[in-house]
Amino acid sequence: MSDTENDTSVVGTTAGFVRGTTITTPYGPTRRWAGIPYGAPPVGEKRFRAATPAEPWTGVLDTDRFGPNPIQATSGPFSGVVPGMEVTEISEDCLNLNVWSPAAATASSALPVMVWVYGGAFVTGGTSMETYDAARLAAEQEIVVVTFNYRMGALGFLDLRTIDGGETTDVNCGLRDQLLALKWVSENVAHFGGDAQRVTVFGESAGAGSIMHLLTTDGIGALVRGAIVQSPGIDLTIHGDTSARVAQVFVEKAGAVTVAELRALTPEQILETQQIVSARLLFDVGTMVFHPVVDGTLVPATPSVALASGAASDVSLLVGYTADELRLFPDPRADDLDREGMAAWARSFLHARMARDPGIDVAGELVDHYTAAAVNTSRPAGSDAWGALTTDGNMRQPVIRVADSRPADAPTFVYQFDWQARHAARDIGAFHAIDLPFTFDTFGAGGWSDFLGVDDDARRLGSAMRSAWSAFAATGDPSTAALGPWPRYDAASRSTMVLDSVSAVVTDPLREQREWWDGLWDPNCRPAGVPH
Repeated sequence: MSDTENDTSVVGTTAGFVRGTTITTPYGPTRRWAGIPYGAPPVGEKRFRAATPAEPWTGVLDTDRFGPNPIQATSGPFSGVVPGMEVTEISEDCLNLNVWSPAAATASSALPVMVWVYGGAFVTGGTSMETYDAARLAAEQEIVVVTFNYRMGALGFLDLRTIDGGETTDVNCGLRDQLLALKWVSENVAHFGGDAQRVTVFGESAGAGSIMHLLTTDGIGALVRGAIVQSPGIDLTIHGDTSARVAQVFVEKAGAVTVAELRALTPEQILETQQIVSARLLFDVGTMVFHPVVDGTLVPATPSVALASGAASDVSLLVGYTADELRLFPDPRADDLDREGMAAWARSFLHARMARDPGIDVAGELVDHYTAAAVNTSRPAGSDAWGALTTDGNMRQPVIRVADSRPADAPTFVYQFDWQARHAARDIGAFHAIDLPFTFDTFGAGGWSDFLGVDDDARRLGSAMRSAWSAFAATGDPSTAALGPWPRYDAASRSTMVLDSVSAVVTDPLREQREWWDGLWDPNCRPAGVPH
């Protein structure tokens, strides 16, 4: 018998054999296969096209190091905001993935599978980030975990249909990468000890937003049984008129007229142009200029519209938010605004979110609610009130609206992450992305422990949260011994699991804020990203 036949870390895939490595964790050993190609290099004539499966290779591919991350800026306004989120090698040839599996798993183990989609505003991110090391998650929960890279920014989400009529380019290439990776999982994960019939996709921020858009695609239930969506930005979807404008400005700033000329640009030139366009369109389009597009085919409608119409009703959904999503990004200019100025800001924000002007009086009333709620905090009232208002408008209320709209027979579970960062020098609460090290048990990565002031309560909550996530992946129900019964969500009770030092199911925890927004979410209007 050959050494390869004796080596249990050698696994066959549809493209060839891969050799993994063994990693020691406090929960036992885990095997990891890193940098497995799942797609052909999306370069040259394949730039701006839907990815195709990786070409087969001969022999055994050593997968002992992570593959390149997608092209992205390695410094910028979001760099260093939270720990453990730095990437190293980047390349346009980035369609690779990683698999973690308990060392004792075999091809007959049929373990639940969790597939991670990273966030980063669709312009940053990668699977080599320390925070996303899934070794502990796989070993502790006895599951198979897959993470993959996908194209971001202009290379993943530039819509060039107005340039070539859609004849030589594809829309939503980044989402198409994600679907290709999920198809790879469906075809190959059994060889790594996973059950292809029990695949749950999970992600945070733009990764969660990606999943929401994947749930609009036809037939997604054949690839995933469950979706865990952590802090998604819902209905920030771009439409054809906006994506056409982005393309127009991109072509202008790139000095390229044809798709062929765009394909001739270096990745560095693409990235430089992308940054110029993002700055140019910041106040017109928003912070995510490169974003999934409603294209009428892959993405037929925005997530809220599609899910309310029954899309992905065969996929169990676990969705939630952190209590203080946008506190991490305070706007100190708000501290200098009087009520009139804040109301003008709110009016502009609501107009952008809902494509209709609510009027200064309605905007002012909403400001009054949040200003009153901010009085008893230790932070400046202006930026605190503004952060809470935009947290609800962008994150919390849209999650509740989507959960409310799901058909009764579509299993839905909702959570609110309440654990507050304990760091004495920072009052950042339960901020956006705080849940990441809880998800992967990576408190030791890049300084997360000091950044948060991690204590035993945090570690217990992390263990309970990971158990619930893996239970959901295994059975479609996140109830566990640690958290107790977790009832399904419905619009009557709005049962929500509040995750904290002491976790409990709460009925309608956002009732007061939800009532403030009543009448603003007009079903006949066009929220940002909802087609006319």
